Amino acid sequence: MNPLTRYRVLLVAFGISYTGLVFSQVRPQVTQTLDSFNRPIAAAFSPDGRNLYVINHVQGESGTLRNQSFLSKLKVSSDGEVKPESMRFVDSLTAPIDLDFSPIRFGSIPQGSIFVVFGSPLVQDEAGRMLKDISRIRVGFLVIDAQSGRILKQIDVSPNSKRRLKGEDGLLAPSCLAFDKRGNLYIGESGIGGHMFQNRQVGRPGIWRLEAKAVMDLVTDVKPADIEFIRTSSLPGDLCYRKSDDMIYFVTNHHQGRPAGSVFRIPAADYTGISSMQTIVRELGALSGLQITPKGRVLMIGNNGELQFPKGKKDSRPIRFRPKVEFSAPGKLGLISHNKGKLIIAVPEQSSDAGLAKGQRVRIVTLPDDY
Repeated sequence: MNPLTRYRVLLVAFGISYTGLVFSQVRPQVTQTLDSFNRPIAAAFSPDGRNLYVINHVQGESGTLRNQSFLSKLKVSSDGEVKPESMRFVDSLTAPIDLDFSPIRFGSIPQGSIFVVFGSPLVQDEAGRMLKDISRIRVGFLVIDAQSGRILKQIDVSPNSKRRLKGEDGLLAPSCLAFDKRGNLYIGESGIGGHMFQNRQVGRPGIWRLEAKAVMDLVTDVKPADIEFIRTSSLPGDLCYRKSDDMIYFVTNHHQGRPAGSVFRIPAADYTGISSMQTIVRELGALSGLQITPKGRVLMIGNNGELQFPKGKKDSRPIRFRPKVEFSAPGKLGLISHNKGKLIIAVPEQSSDAGLAKGQRVRIVTLPDDY
């Protein structure tokens, strides 16, 4: 084979290889749009990646509708397609906020059970009236069997409960929760809405940390100990845990004046309060959710509907979709790394412009797993 022929053969081979590589790559795209939700505010994939759970936080004109919210369960196929399995997997809930899966066993509560944090000062009854009597409000946790949907435990730790989290403080207006690998539980507290009650409650924004022993106390009906509270200057909006660096990441939003969102992290193993807090990015637009990719990148979603990554300490870089994609009133993200070389992200959207729960959906996004 002469040099010219050899060059042509190598050129063709390179072209074929390059073309195959380009077309095999996963590009950012919306691959599915799933409907029949009602105010979906949080999505989470099961630890084994086989199921997606979505919280539907049903609201009326002036607050959460009592006993009208529900938890949906969807199936994730081997090729990454998400299909509904039971849209009302757990029904008749009031003000469910966020969920995570227990990483360890707590007494009779098996590993992998779903912990749902619920409760809000803004609840209306069947006649549309706000509930101003704090004794009629429940704030706390539901523990749910992930396979059957059976409620294993309901735990009330509201300001009116006998099992307050610490001293005279109860959980007033939770916004998010996450477990670390040891079974310690972290809960975002917005502290808002306490002025709505006849017996006025003063809330403080911050993050509760319940050691695994305290979680065990709660599920066994013992007054919990080993609880810490970190005050934050802004409202916590979402929490997530990354096992490989043993860090809790969280979003806070400042709502006085121009809305501004920030992301911080705290070591879970060496948890020393605000002194151990590290800034990831600050002074962005308001943020509604975050996840950490397997590569350690912080993935955020803003109230403006953009998926984005931090770019320095005071800027972000949006993910570019072709054509352009924006998400309407997005909630807390679900994320898994799929075995076919891609990240699968579930984005709940609470838009209700179409009315009658239309337009309220979950969109499935895929990204290359090197993000």
